[in-house]
Amino acid sequence: MKNINYIIHGILGAAVIVLFVLYFTGGSADSPAQDQHSSDSVAVQGGGNIAYFKIDSVLANWELYFNVQEKLSAKQQELETDFESRSQSFMKRVEDAQYKMQRGLVTRAEAEQLQQQLAQEEQNLAGLQNNYAMQLQEEGVVKNRQMIDKIEQFLETYNKDKGYDYIFSYSFGGNLLYGNDALDITDEVIKGINKAYPPEEE
Repeated sequence: MKNINYIIHGILGAAVIVLFVLYFTGGSADSPAQDQHSSDSVAVQGGGNIAYFKIDSVLANWELYFNVQEKLSAKQQELETDFESRSQSFMKRVEDAQYKMQRGLVTRAEAEQLQQQLAQEEQNLAGLQNNYAMQLQEEGVVKNRQMIDKIEQFLETYNKDKGYDYIFSYSFGGNLLYGNDALDITDEVIKGINKAYPPEEE
C-alpha cells in the first residue's frame, strides 16, 4: 500500500524537472525572455545583448517557491495519511472476514457476499490511490507553472531598464553548457524576485 509514496515523489520530482529544467533550457530560447542588462553585458556576434541565470540557485533561494513546495509536501502527507488509514481499516475487515470464514461462522452465501464486498473495497482503494496521485500531480504542475509565470513576469519588468535581448536559464546538464561569469545575473534575479514576490503573497 505504500507504493503511493514512491509514485507521488516520482510525479512531483518529474513535474519540477520537466517544467523548470526542460522548459527554461529548451523552450525559452525561442522567445526572448526579458531580464536585466548591466554594465557587464556583452554583445554577441550578429547583434544582441545576452545574460543568463542559474535556475536551480534561483529556486533554492526563492522564499515563495520554498513555501509553495512546503504546502505541496504537506498536502502529500495529508493524502498519504488518509490513504494509510483507509488501507488499515480495509485490512482489518479482510482479517475479520477470513476469521469468520475459516471458523465457519458465516454461511456460504454470506461468505461469498463478504468476498464480493472486500473485492469492491480493494478496487475502490486502488482507484483512490490513483486519484490522490493524479490530484498531487495536477496541483504540482499548476503551482510550478504559476512559478514559471512569475519568473517571466519579473524578467519582463526587470528588463525594461536593462535592455537585454536574450536571457537564458542555466541548469546542470541543460543546453547551456558554458557561460561567461560577467553575464551571470543570478544574484540579481534572486534579490529581485524575492522582493517582487514575497512569501506573504501565497
